[in-house]
Amino acid sequence: MSVATSEAPDIFSAEFAADPHPVYQRMRDEFPVYFHEGSKSWLVSRHEDISRILRDKVITNENYSWQIAPVHGHTIINMEGKEHSLHRRLLTPFFHRGGLESFKPSIGGVAEELLAGPLAREQAAIDAGARTRGRIDLEREFFRLLPISVIARMLDLPKERLADFERWYTGIMEFIGNLADLPGPKERGLRAKDEMTEYFLPLIAERRGGDGTDLITLMCNADVNGESLTDEEVRAFISLMITAGGETTDRALGNMFMRLLQHPDQLQAVYDDRSLIADAFAETLRHTPPVHIAARTPTEDYELHGVTIPAGDTITCMVSAGSRDPRKFADPDRFDIFREDNDTSKAYTAAADHLGFANGRHFCVGAMLARAEVEIGANHVLDTMADLRFAEGYEPHEKGLFTRGVDELQVTYRPTSAS
Repeated sequence: MSVATSEAPDIFSAEFAADPHPVYQRMRDEFPVYFHEGSKSWLVSRHEDISRILRDKVITNENYSWQIAPVHGHTIINMEGKEHSLHRRLLTPFFHRGGLESFKPSIGGVAEELLAGPLAREQAAIDAGARTRGRIDLEREFFRLLPISVIARMLDLPKERLADFERWYTGIMEFIGNLADLPGPKERGLRAKDEMTEYFLPLIAERRGGDGTDLITLMCNADVNGESLTDEEVRAFISLMITAGGETTDRALGNMFMRLLQHPDQLQAVYDDRSLIADAFAETLRHTPPVHIAARTPTEDYELHGVTIPAGDTITCMVSAGSRDPRKFADPDRFDIFREDNDTSKAYTAAADHLGFANGRHFCVGAMLARAEVEIGANHVLDTMADLRFAEGYEPHEKGLFTRGVDELQVTYRPTSAS
């Protein structure tokens, strides 16, 4: 099999930027593993292969030492072995069961606060006869703000710094998604890291040993195998949480509502039965995931489809391609919240059929927090906005390589009594 050819798909091409899925199909069918010169990595696109890579013990996250560590520091993402197990065990109680349940009312409060202003504005316009339906950009006025506002509340950070937090996570995500190694994104990412470090290190020192219930204080006071986390370890986790928890949940909400609006019968089903929000989110993670790429590194030469990937090279798993693999899913390009081959009961665990939260031991530790934010945020939209439709003349356009989604989502609606 040829693994490096000028005919192989280019993920930096205009064709890919416009719509990656026809390109993904070519990858799966003709080039399931090949070396991509632009990213200096091996691209893998089939579901079975990606699942194997993400679970294999000889595959590590060592590549993140240069892809992520320069802006985040040493975090759970690039930890392995005992160190990874210890830190994951430390974080799990904050994002699962009791720790998460105790915070759900705060997520609801944040959602209500964020939508209060736009809802009041639109109701006033309707009352004044300026229009008959409310109009809102759900992405810019709600979805983009919800996860970063939730994280700020979990960390007990001031609301007036939200613009800084958003700017920082945008800069860091630019760095992480800079597979072409362009200088601009590198500079902005490193500057964001420096500004975050300057802001958070004094705050961490101030809260260490305190009796607060915010996540920074809890992390500072946590016991890791008889030792406390250092200031730098806490700072690195905060950086990871602000970026990973902000960008991905934001895009997940936007992508989910975009697809539901394109399928009015499924949107109506969710209006009628809110338990289907979990199914809609699971299908979004498969069909239109916020994250398209997960990179890994083999510790020894790795064989795949007769190709030898050298130890130490970077493997770029095209998880969005894998989640639309017809070898795994029936009619994979169809968005269907009722499909039976993407089991919702395990969609938020490491046994998920989709690859939207990665898989294996590095399955997203914040998956249940993301689910809670999506379910609570979606419920608040559906409670206050009846008969959601795309605004007249608006067509959604997805953008992005590492993460992908809509930058705006213009809708109209009929206000309900809940609003």
